[in-house]
Order: sequence, then C-alpha cells, then structure tokens
Amino acid sequence: MKLSEQTITFNKQQLTLNNQRSIFWQAEKALILSDLHLGKAAHFRKNGIAIPTDTAIADLKRLEGLVDHYKPDQVIVVGDLVHASINSEVLLLEEFRKRYTGLKLHLVKGNHDRLSKNITEQFAIQHHDEVFALQQIQFKHHPSDAIDPSSFRISGHLHPGVSIVIPPKRQLRLPCFLVSEHQIILPAFSKFTGIDSRELSIKYKCYAISEDLIFPIQKGR
Repeated sequence: MKLSEQTITFNKQQLTLNNQRSIFWQAEKALILSDLHLGKAAHFRKNGIAIPTDTAIADLKRLEGLVDHYKPDQVIVVGDLVHASINSEVLLLEEFRKRYTGLKLHLVKGNHDRLSKNITEQFAIQHHDEVFALQQIQFKHHPSDAIDPSSFRISGHLHPGVSIVIPPKRQLRLPCFLVSEHQIILPAFSKFTGIDSRELSIKYKCYAISEDLIFPIQKGR
C-alpha cells in the first residue's frame, strides 16, 4: 500500500488526508472514513450479478494497512459500513475485530446500515444513530448545504469525485475529498462504488486521489 498525504487545518485541528480514502486525526488518534459498503458485492451476486468477493477483502486489507500504519485508538466510520443485510462478506468484519480487539469502532448510522443490536455487540461497534461529536467536530453521514457558521462537520454519502482532462483530450474521473471552511465530505472508502463528479461549488477545495497520490485541484462555478 503506497501512502500519499496532505495535511489541512479544520476547526483549528490538524487532519491528515491520504490517497487511501481516509483521514488521520493525530490529536485524537482517530482514523476517519466513510462508505465501506461491506456486503455490497455479495448483495449483487444474490441478485444475479457476478461480482467477485475480492473487492470486500481488498477494502478490509487496506483498512488493516492503515490501522497498522497510523496505530489509531479509534476508527470512526461516518455511515454505510454495511451495504444491506448481513451476509458472508459482512462477516469478514469479525476477523478484523479479532485482530484489533482494543480498537474502538464508531459507526454513525448511514442510509444503508441495517445493523441489529446483536450484530453491533458481536462486532463491538459503538453505534450512533444520527451524529457523533468529538472536539466540536460533528460526524454525520449526510452532508448539508447549510452548515451553521459555528459548526464543523465531517460527512460521507455523496461518493465525491472530480473529472480532469489529460492529454490528448482524455477525461479521467477520480475520487476526492471536498473541503470547505465548515465541512469535509469524504470519498467512499470502498473501491466498489460509483463516483459523483458533478461540478463543485466554489466553496469547496478538492483533493483528488489516485492509487499513488493525493493532490489539490481548484474547481468551482
């Protein structure tokens, strides 16, 4: 796993964005990500669409690599840890929890999460129905176009991306972080997701990510 990083200041906190679709918050020893969508490939297979299970395994291996590198005390998943119902791919999470027994795992409920109390207890997940707050930063799955000027939010859900033109007149779509003064929208952690590359509001700075790099792009209208 090749790691490239960009450090930003958000609500007076130093946050490290990386090309592996997550943020590390050193002061809180927290790894932050969104939209892992465990079980999505299995859900597609159940409905007759041939998708290999390797996608879920690769996503969890990447998460393990990030935990091994940053050594966080906690992982904050800002929604959509699980794509649908519990299936064989979701149960891969059990092996992850066995490997990192002392790691706190926070889940802010997303629109796809359907976890029962028994499952959250089985995987030692600290479940938050709407919002989780830490050091005056809110974690909520859905971003908002109208953030209170006194609030700071980290969200997911949109699977943001950006289209860039590379010679000769070729368009490349990449996942990205969207960063404004009061809100950060995370890229989907899972690589088995779509990318929404609609034109960005001028208030957001874009940090595009590739397999090897993370780099700022100024976009807007």
